[in-house]
Amino acid sequence: MHKNTLSLFLLICFAVLPPSGAGASPQQMGDVFSEHLLLRLPKERVLLGRETITELERFYQFLNRALSVKLPGRILMLVDWDLPVSSVHYREGSITVGMNQPAASSPRSFLLEESMRELARFGLLELSRGADRPEYTFLYEGMIEMLVKEFSHTTRSLESAWVLARFLDEMGRLGLEAQRSWADFSQNRRSFRNAAPGITLLVTIRDLKGRDTPGKIFEALKRANLSRSLQDVCKADAAEVESLWLEAVRGRRVPDSITIATDQEAPQLDETVRVPEQVQAGERLKLRFLFRKSSGIVLPEGVFVRDERTGNLHAAEADSGYISGTIPVEAGVAPGEYGYIVTAIDESGNLRSWKGSYRVGPR
Repeated sequence: MHKNTLSLFLLICFAVLPPSGAGASPQQMGDVFSEHLLLRLPKERVLLGRETITELERFYQFLNRALSVKLPGRILMLVDWDLPVSSVHYREGSITVGMNQPAASSPRSFLLEESMRELARFGLLELSRGADRPEYTFLYEGMIEMLVKEFSHTTRSLESAWVLARFLDEMGRLGLEAQRSWADFSQNRRSFRNAAPGITLLVTIRDLKGRDTPGKIFEALKRANLSRSLQDVCKADAAEVESLWLEAVRGRRVPDSITIATDQEAPQLDETVRVPEQVQAGERLKLRFLFRKSSGIVLPEGVFVRDERTGNLHAAEADSGYISGTIPVEAGVAPGEYGYIVTAIDESGNLRSWKGSYRVGPR
């Protein structure tokens, strides 16, 4: 059955089945329509849908132009406040938007941005005819961010992607091989940090080969693997493309701050706890950071700690309500006070850095 015909059939089925049908949520659902989108969400959230549907329709139209693709005449978008992830059901012509995510503290803005991301994913799958192997995922994540930022006129935030890529490169986590396994690289989490490799690779290619080149890569994926697609579109083998990409990343300086909108929305560090307060040589120092919740969404993967004593960069992790970074203090380090720099990049692309110090005590 042709995909558009199947999508129409499924939409009719969704429209006539009661909300409490097999496999459906017992919640009463409401529908919000635009020309090409059907947003289905709990009835008590219908107003939220009405506040976002016009902008989503505009983004749908933008995708058709930006990708030179024809999206289905109607896409069903199911919004679920219990789901922790969003997904595209390309063959069925539908999208599920999961609202149970850390970044959903502002439901309206999150619903809008998450829905746009999944619409962009749908558009890229349409372009590649459903090519979605794990080795391609980093490219999808990068292109999705680029499309959403271009539509919302916030492409300045992509500057922070270069900092993230620079940090990943420094830790040996950037390159076509490093990005080949999406699960190993990202732990299957979508975030600005995890989109940074795809953003910087695609921007490098766009700058070298022209504005339409990134879209052509996705189009090529429907008939070839990633290495061959890069070669066919860029007229250079994958190793050469990778070399140019890494050169571009390493050539970018790391600024102390990047502000996308206002200072109030940028990361704000409220508290730092040192464990132990005075570390001994041969031990590990844990720095626990508490960021203000009213500011931009800061995820653990967007936080890095540089030990000024060694120059080494360390990734942070979640830690019981805090975000913590660990600095190893090798045996033989002389007692004294040493410095570190913590850098936080939030999900909007705001970047802030702070300096701190720790003390190594005598035995």
